[in-house]
Amino acid sequence: MRPIPITIVAALVAATTATSALGVVSQGAFRIGADAMWASGIDGAGQTVAVLDQGFDGLDRSIAAGELPPIDQMTVKSFDAVNGITGKDQLEAPTEHGVRMAEILRDVAPGVGLVLVNYHSDDEFVQATRWIADQGIPIVSHSNSILGGPFDGTGPLARAVDAAAARGVLWINSSGNFAKRHWRGTADANGVPISVAPQPSETLAFGIGWSGSGVDAVVSIERQLPDGAWLEVARSDATRRTPPVTVDGGAWRAVVRQVAGAPVSLDVFSRTVSFGSAAVAEGSVATPGDAAGSLTVGAATWGDLKVADYSSRGPTGDGRQKPEIVGPTYVTSNLAFPGTGGTSASAPHVAGAAVLVRQQRMATGQPADAASLRAYLLARARDIETKGADSASGSGMVRVDFAPPLVRVGITPGRRPVIRVQAFDDGTMNSVTVKLDGRQVTKALGPVARYRSGLLKKGRHRVVVTAEDSAGNVITAKRAVVVR
Repeated sequence: MRPIPITIVAALVAATTATSALGVVSQGAFRIGADAMWASGIDGAGQTVAVLDQGFDGLDRSIAAGELPPIDQMTVKSFDAVNGITGKDQLEAPTEHGVRMAEILRDVAPGVGLVLVNYHSDDEFVQATRWIADQGIPIVSHSNSILGGPFDGTGPLARAVDAAAARGVLWINSSGNFAKRHWRGTADANGVPISVAPQPSETLAFGIGWSGSGVDAVVSIERQLPDGAWLEVARSDATRRTPPVTVDGGAWRAVVRQVAGAPVSLDVFSRTVSFGSAAVAEGSVATPGDAAGSLTVGAATWGDLKVADYSSRGPTGDGRQKPEIVGPTYVTSNLAFPGTGGTSASAPHVAGAAVLVRQQRMATGQPADAASLRAYLLARARDIETKGADSASGSGMVRVDFAPPLVRVGITPGRRPVIRVQAFDDGTMNSVTVKLDGRQVTKALGPVARYRSGLLKKGRHRVVVTAEDSAGNVITAKRAVVVR
């Protein structure tokens, strides 16, 4: 992993001072170049974004810490008829997940108006999508995956997302963390076992899906008895998901069975535990990230831009590319929760970027509808790992800063010249590299580099300076040193 640029840390502190209403600012905001937008007065002011999640436990603590604005400056809407805005996750535990996502989004777009919306059941999710579209909210960030298939964009949750997108909503969804928790294969009524190794007190929960009609299949949770026999403890229901089961030690497994219809490829997802060597990364995007109307986001570590090995990847069940883009993960937006990870953290970075781009485009009279924003972000993403779109990173890392730095190069005369470089950028500088006669002689983290050469032979010598900002914009300057 590359060393984390110290200037990003310094910029984080500076941004906290500059936006005094904020607490800690996510490192991802600087990685995507949001600070360059802030420098030009674009911070999300006048824009509205919804953060849709299953729960916002700890909302008051986040507000008190300065991570989120006062409650009367946000809109809060709950569709969870039982738990209210605090909510519970799919393992039926209280969750602060929505608060963490809102903090990240606000870090990227500190002036945006936040609408916090939660749900618990599938029906409540559909209600929430309709309400968001009814309110005319232009951008939604949803960091969750539902494990009951199909996973080809035809399921009810994917259709709800498509309906919202058809009404002008830019729907941004995490791709999920299932590259190591997804199994694909065929099975008959006798069943195919998948070994898992949960820890005591860990919870098991699985979902299953397939494409096409006339098929029925189930996934069950089984534990091994002292005599070696296996006992079914839970089975997927009409939602194609199992209820959560807490492990109390011993051996456990998932068993996949197709009980009706011609043989088809089945997809099984695990909410909590890895499938180990049986895992299949391909096709591990769950719903509603499989929706055609979703801009689906994978995860790459903010420090070194490597796609996380758990990040779900496509294609979808009907062969479409997912995710389309990646965002930063393992960021800290609240000191109480250092290193927030997963594709969950990546999605609100992309949503915040969309907010900034929408504000900028509206201010300059350019189209700012969902399709235009989507196309803009994809076309300008930073290509990482491989050239072109692929199943892990899509078009690349989201970014909103595309202007390369400016550099000033000073060289003293003589046989031992001193090379001084100063880079200037509206965003955060990553590094300055100096090469002399084709050999790298120094690389400085930040905007300033200095190098005193050894004795140079008479004649012409070539200096090449490369400056890169945090968003990946690069400028190269060439100078000559003539020694007489």
